[in-house]
Amino acid sequence: MSWSNWPFIMSSVFSQLAIGAFISLGCVILSGKLCFGQSDRVHRTMPALWLMLFVSLILREGNLMLMQAHSAYSLTNEVLLAIVFFGSAICYWFFEKGLVATEGFRKVLLVNVMVLGIAYLVNGFVVRSSHWLVISHFMATTMVGGMLFAHAALVRSQHKVEAVNRIFPIGGMLLAIVCFITGASQLGDLKALAEAQNETGPLIAQIISLGLLVAATGVWLMPMITRSKPVQSVMTFALLLIFLSSLFAGVGV
Repeated sequence: MSWSNWPFIMSSVFSQLAIGAFISLGCVILSGKLCFGQSDRVHRTMPALWLMLFVSLILREGNLMLMQAHSAYSLTNEVLLAIVFFGSAICYWFFEKGLVATEGFRKVLLVNVMVLGIAYLVNGFVVRSSHWLVISHFMATTMVGGMLFAHAALVRSQHKVEAVNRIFPIGGMLLAIVCFITGASQLGDLKALAEAQNETGPLIAQIISLGLLVAATGVWLMPMITRSKPVQSVMTFALLLIFLSSLFAGVGV
């Protein structure tokens, strides 16, 4: 893609970050480590995910409808899964915020939404299975970015689960290493393509994307390295870096 395709790039980044973050938050909620107050504050951060998913669908589907105004229009499996996930997640959120039904039933709803999110991830990997570079960027956005976004939401919610402040950054770092190695190994092909077509834009975008991924992971790990509690400003900066990394990744593929 190029910068002229920014609606589709932004759409992909928003949906992948939001779905990845919800799955990570769901794991923490299901662990039972959050007290009622902490859980309530976590759920108060979720409208940010709903807004991202809504904007994602509007950007993508609105532009596709305009482009295919005189031809048949159809939904891809990825978009269909995102729409179903969005609707199911909103239903769960309303049930949880209104304390509707029993706690067990609400947990079943949460698990169902998480399963839909995992189905979205699996479909994404299958669709991109023939392009290792694209897979690495999808993993970086949904899994690394999703965990980082979830951790930022937990920090904003003033959570008290100390294990999260270790598990999330370390897990994100390990996934980021896999993404970096996979992405870096493909730079040779991009260099050859750039020389053949005299177009260096995609190569430069990928290098910047990988650099921003490393920077985001480093900022994310800083509180653990300095043995201090994560603060919102640091988490927001790391999240901004991973967002920019995903945008440049979309430009270069």
